Amino acid sequence: MSPSSTQVPAPALTDTGYQAPSSADILQGVIADLQAATNGRLSFYDDDGNLLVAKPQSQLAVSQTAILSDVHAAFMALMAGIDPQTAFGVLQDAIGRIYFMERRAGSATVVNGLCRGYPGTVIPAGTMVQDTNGNSYTAQETGTIGRDSTVTIQFENTVTGPVDCPAGTLTGLYQQIAGWDSITNPQAGIIGNNQETRTDFETRRRNSVAANSRSQNASLMGALLELDGVTDAYVMDNPSGNATTISGVPMEPHALYVLVEGGTETAIGQAILAKKPPGIATMGDRLVTVQDTNPVYDGNRPSYTFRYDRPQPVPVTVAVTLEQSDSVPSDVVAQVQAAIMGVLTAGKYRARMGGTLYASRLSAVVDALGDWAEVLSLTLSTDSLTNQTRLRLPINQLPTVTPATITVELV
Repeated sequence: MSPSSTQVPAPALTDTGYQAPSSADILQGVIADLQAATNGRLSFYDDDGNLLVAKPQSQLAVSQTAILSDVHAAFMALMAGIDPQTAFGVLQDAIGRIYFMERRAGSATVVNGLCRGYPGTVIPAGTMVQDTNGNSYTAQETGTIGRDSTVTIQFENTVTGPVDCPAGTLTGLYQQIAGWDSITNPQAGIIGNNQETRTDFETRRRNSVAANSRSQNASLMGALLELDGVTDAYVMDNPSGNATTISGVPMEPHALYVLVEGGTETAIGQAILAKKPPGIATMGDRLVTVQDTNPVYDGNRPSYTFRYDRPQPVPVTVAVTLEQSDSVPSDVVAQVQAAIMGVLTAGKYRARMGGTLYASRLSAVVDALGDWAEVLSLTLSTDSLTNQTRLRLPINQLPTVTPATITVELV
């Protein structure tokens, strides 16, 4: 055997990717090389063909095999990191930077606060309130109490991550404003997320491609999803000259409907100005006025007022029935709640506007908790829909699930 030759199989870079030899084939090659180097004086197997693992030469062969296998595994991971569909970690971050994207550190829980007080009272953006657990929230927009003595303002938790805010817990006026009497949240808040996952980052990267275009619904939706603080967005239009209902929402003729969860009103308005087709009306309960900052206007910038909507949070109850057995752990409720929340708050199947929740997907993650997790039934319910195995809400409603709305029964 020449000094440069080896009987260890070589890897191959083919049209289907990096092909590495198996560990068993590498071991055979390493043993053959050691035999050739010692003129066959080393023994590796017993009479039955089993590897003599206690012998030093066998240990050396196994160690060299492990080293080579680890190198192949690392290179295969590197190859996978080049493909946006499978990239993760620092390699996915590098792909994102090609699109001028950075991984989001996390999002905060947002909740709609119903403020009551004297009509005309202004509650400025940045005003702080607290829930019954002592968590602090800041107003994301300025609101003025209307003639009915109420105004609904979106508040955001001061820290990122999944902080639960059940209905009726936002009650503390951290800052006193004359004319503002009370606050509550009729619906649960939309729970925030931890650092952006691999799947969510890749989804946002794909959407960012559409954001580079103009005058398309996908263009505006992609731009909205790129805004700081935006956790979800949806854009659709009614191209006909007649009022109609689309995806459960009454649509005005020739109108564009923009739904955004999170983000500031100014940033949303600028995105609408930049991406929507000229002359198309917008619809929604929220108003935002922005200026066209294009330098072509040279100090005479026109202003435009657009309408948009925030989705209505709709509490969803997940009822899980498991078979009772001696192997069921004492923290079964916490485990089931964590598994279901993991699916609905991040990744491909997270709860979104216009999405469909499938009980079968949630049942699968509960089943995966262990042999003890025998799911007898799993249903989804809202105030108006009960015991559903598939749940799809109107496009302007956002399904919200918290650990408190996940029940577990053992029978």
